[in-house]
Amino acid sequence: MAGAAAWGFVRAEAVASEDSIQSGAVGTNDYLAEHFSVVDMYFPTTTSVTFWTYNTGTITDQLVSVRLYDSAGLINVYYNSTTHSPCSGDCVSDLRSTLTTKCKTAASSYESISLTTTTVKSSNTELYTLTIPPTATNCPSFGQSWVSGTTYTIVATGVYGNSVTYSQTR
Repeated sequence: MAGAAAWGFVRAEAVASEDSIQSGAVGTNDYLAEHFSVVDMYFPTTTSVTFWTYNTGTITDQLVSVRLYDSAGLINVYYNSTTHSPCSGDCVSDLRSTLTTKCKTAASSYESISLTTTTVKSSNTELYTLTIPPTATNCPSFGQSWVSGTTYTIVATGVYGNSVTYSQTR
């Protein structure tokens, strides 16, 4: 009886260990299979930037966040997919705002293509356009325009945690 109980306990622990190892292996495989790069960036308007990603991985590429900042220190915004308030979908945050103001707004009119986790990209190439939101109280990055001679940097992060940095001078 004691042997059967011991065997049952050991078997249950082995199954839990196997499940944990399998879950970790799947996550690692997805991380290793996610390969994308930002290959170009341009400025179609005074407040929007378009960048092109190219997927060379073996899984479908999906971005969940993009940070955009400049070398002059005037722009530092973060576009991300979230379900936390005050946004119920994609949000854009001004990282130059103070912790007390936490400038954040729904990004629905400031992103194309959306970064929501429900939108899955199916081709190897994808164009994303991000727009800086209009001027808002206590949001120093919002309302800024591109400045010639300034370097702008994009840090794009995929759903499995891979991150790519790309910079270009306007």
